[in-house]
Amino acid sequence: TLCAYHDDKVMRSLALWSNVYVALAEYRLQLLNEASFRGYPVVRHPVLHFPNDERFNCCNGSDRKKTKKDKDGWSSSYSDSFMLGDLLYVAPVLKSGVRKKKVYLPEGGWIHLWTEEQVAGPHSIGKTVEVMAPLGEPPVFVRDVDTMHRFVEDLRHRHIIRRR
Repeated sequence: TLCAYHDDKVMRSLALWSNVYVALAEYRLQLLNEASFRGYPVVRHPVLHFPNDERFNCCNGSDRKKTKKDKDGWSSSYSDSFMLGDLLYVAPVLKSGVRKKKVYLPEGGWIHLWTEEQVAGPHSIGKTVEVMAPLGEPPVFVRDVDTMHRFVEDLRHRHIIRRR
C-alpha cells in the first residue's frame, strides 16, 4: 500500500504547511470573526480591498478571455490572485515547472513572505514584481503592518522562513 506519510518529501511539505497553518491561528480567528459579524469572506478577491485598481476591476465576466498587457508589456491574468483577509496576498503558480512568477501588487507596502524582502514601499501605488516561486514556496506577500510582523516572526521561529 502506498501512503503519503511514507514519502519523506511529502512529509516535509505537510510539516511545513502545518506550521504555516498554526502560525496563522490568531489571524484566522480574526478573519472568522469578520466573517461571522460582517459577512466578509475569509478568502477574498483583491477587488474587495482595492476597488479602484483597474487591474482587478477588469476581471469581470465579459473580459475574462482577453489577455491584458501591463505597462511593462507582460501578459498577465490577475484573476488567479487572492487575498487571505486584507493582509496576505497570494499569487498561486498554476503551471507545472514554473519557478518564477511576475506578480502585480496593489497599492501599499508588501513584503515577500519567503525572503522577507520589502518588494513595494508603503507609498507604492501598485507595481509588478518578479519573484522566485520554487515548488512549495508560492508567491505570498504580507502587508507591511505590525500584526503581520508577528506572523512572520513566528514562521522564522519555526524555521519555515529564513532571511536570504
